[in-house]
Amino acid sequence: MGWRIVQITKPCRLSIKDKQLLYVPQEGDGLKIPLEDISVLILENKQISLNNYLFSELSEYDIVLFTCDGSHLPSGVFFPFHNHSRYSEIAWLQIGVSEPLKKRLWQEIVKAKINNQAMCLEILNCVNFSKLREISKQVQSGDAKNSEAFAAGIYWKSLFENFNRNDDTDIRNSALNYGYAIIRGCMARSVVGSGLQPCFGIHHANKLNQFNLVDDLMEPFRPFIDYQVSKMNMAGKTELASLDKNYLVGSLMQNCIFNNEEVSLLKACELLAISFVKSIRQKDIKCLQIPILKKLPLFE
Repeated sequence: MGWRIVQITKPCRLSIKDKQLLYVPQEGDGLKIPLEDISVLILENKQISLNNYLFSELSEYDIVLFTCDGSHLPSGVFFPFHNHSRYSEIAWLQIGVSEPLKKRLWQEIVKAKINNQAMCLEILNCVNFSKLREISKQVQSGDAKNSEAFAAGIYWKSLFENFNRNDDTDIRNSALNYGYAIIRGCMARSVVGSGLQPCFGIHHANKLNQFNLVDDLMEPFRPFIDYQVSKMNMAGKTELASLDKNYLVGSLMQNCIFNNEEVSLLKACELLAISFVKSIRQKDIKCLQIPILKKLPLFE
């Protein structure tokens, strides 16, 4: 897996030569980047020309590509869809997952998300982190009492002042949405790369959403983005600057705790998908491994 995250913000031509990405801007100097070094490619400018060969090579090197809309927020994603060696087997495993197992898996995901929210508040010296930890202990199978939503109400009021998650005019929401979209795309790559069908979720079940499972598995990652947004200086801003986006995308290469080891968030996406496969194969929620927000600040 590559390690570089490449953002293209200027009009240019992109092509492939000698297993390298060639960047030729309309103005200024070009550059070459080995494909084996790249993990994520983000296209923010609408005046970028590329061809099908580039897409083919991105797939071969397991590179995820994001396109952005007029507001420079990720709006589309292209990720490799390699044939997994046991693709059919895993598809049948997914179809056969029992409702009780789905509910127990979702319970673990919600508990992990709330605990990561608690850790985010604790690191930032915010109130109510202990209350969130208590709520996480009370999450029932399938989150029958909707502890996730109850915790969220406390969490957002504790994390930000004068904040409404549904306020599209708040620049903090733009930053959150940008970070979440990047995590979602990387989680989608890991889900497909593990042989899973992304449309079959364990909790999300929208028939019009091809990424139900992705939306399930990315939930514990959200507090990582929340933490990073809380550290950003948003005063007086009405839109995200390039440096803001670089900062958010950089979270993919920051470390978290996964199964008692430090790994990047990008690697954690892959490991979580692998552990999910193991969980449904062995019908055991103990196999599910979920990333944990570190005790020390991540994104200084």
